Amino acid sequence: MAKVAIIYDSATHNTEMMAKAIAEGIKSEGLSVKLTHVHEARIEEIKGIDGLVLGSGTYHHEIMPTLEVFIDQAKDVNLRGKVGAAFCSYGWSPEVVDLISNRLKGYGMDTMEGLLIHEKPDEAGLEKCREFGKNIAKKIKGE
Repeated sequence: MAKVAIIYDSATHNTEMMAKAIAEGIKSEGLSVKLTHVHEARIEEIKGIDGLVLGSGTYHHEIMPTLEVFIDQAKDVNLRGKVGAAFCSYGWSPEVVDLISNRLKGYGMDTMEGLLIHEKPDEAGLEKCREFGKNIAKKIKGE
């Protein structure tokens, strides 16, 4: 069974809500998901995965600092050819998805267009997250 790691940081729980909905979408396609807040994440968790999905709120137009450290550590893991995706809940500054995606591309990952939700996701936003998860799973399965 294909494995996907979702690692996120969320100061206001908005990105956490997104992460959980994305995980639901991936699981609905039959893939295994490990959902981890970055404070509990260990770099070993992304060894041998088929997909890596990273989520962050926006911190002064940047990736949340703890997730930034994790992304730096990921350079030592062979992620070449694996599926990568980014998501973000933002208030006024939506560039975090591109920042994460560019880092994943630099690691040789096959990245997808990221997902942005403005502030707290409503039910329609959570459905977008579930669809995003389904699309990640389908890409991993080669559909």
